[in-house]
Amino acid sequence: MNKSLLFASVWKHHFHSASRHGLASLRPVDTAPPSPRGFPDIQAFQQKALIPKKPLFFQKDAGSPTVYLPALSKWFNKAPSSGPSIPISPSLIENFQEWPFPYELIRSSRKEDSVALFRNSLMSSSEMTDQIMAGILQSAVTEGSDKRFFQVYSPLRLLIKALEYNASRDPDVTDPLQLYIAQSALPDLPQPLRDDLPAPEFVQRAGKGDIYSSSIWLGTEPTYTPLHRDPNPNLFCQLYSQKVVRLVPPSVGDRLFFEVQVQIRQRGNSRIRTTDMMEGEERKVLHDAVWESESLPDDMFEVKLDAGDALFIPEGWWHSVKSVKSDGGLNGSVNWWFR
Repeated sequence: MNKSLLFASVWKHHFHSASRHGLASLRPVDTAPPSPRGFPDIQAFQQKALIPKKPLFFQKDAGSPTVYLPALSKWFNKAPSSGPSIPISPSLIENFQEWPFPYELIRSSRKEDSVALFRNSLMSSSEMTDQIMAGILQSAVTEGSDKRFFQVYSPLRLLIKALEYNASRDPDVTDPLQLYIAQSALPDLPQPLRDDLPAPEFVQRAGKGDIYSSSIWLGTEPTYTPLHRDPNPNLFCQLYSQKVVRLVPPSVGDRLFFEVQVQIRQRGNSRIRTTDMMEGEERKVLHDAVWESESLPDDMFEVKLDAGDALFIPEGWWHSVKSVKSDGGLNGSVNWWFR
């Protein structure tokens, strides 16, 4: 037997033996205690999370850094009216709907392809901008292939139209359109939007003050990021709707990812979220290993984030993120990688 296959077989037996005996369960992430001063305690965060490299969950009513981001209240309508209305604030639509963003697009596996239906609805619009966006989709999406993951650049208006499409579709007939502004760097935003997402104090003062990178994540549910790890500490803030995160420590994640790579007979470093893991067999096997397996590792943690909550993910911790809902509504997050 090939050495790597032999190692994977031995590890798989060891890794899952406790689970088969019913000992494994998802562990909760430690919750930061309420700060007596009403805002995040940086020294306590350093001692409890940053230095020991342990994940930490911040609730919105107990010192979460997310509540100090103006975008939380300015970008979204908290209770949209019934019908095809959308939760993005009118001021955001009026002032920034033509600003371009990088999108990820997932084509439905159903016979009724949601991407094709959405594209046709744009093409039939009387608005020239909608017709141009339909042409962008036409150029980006490969017809007649098994490929399901695509990337496009288009204005914020594309997301607005996608939310309207999802709100008006028949859920019994078509899947929601999955369109995601993912890994969109904050420095690429227009200045007024950047001002709504100032780097939290944790990011600026807890470490060396070096912000490695930052991103917004804004799209239609379901949203999903496969298991991966980051080279820097990560502060993840939930802005709208809910997400659930599963995490494992570095050594456990290394072995779990190696097992997946052996199963699909390929190699990858998975240090960052890449397009390779977003499609094909790797996407499916990574999802099943983290979200569908009946024998999860004992050291797997799970936390659900509501709007206003935040999560600190230490350097090297493997994690996978998905929206709680999958009905085509809006989900929004922002994060900073720092040192």
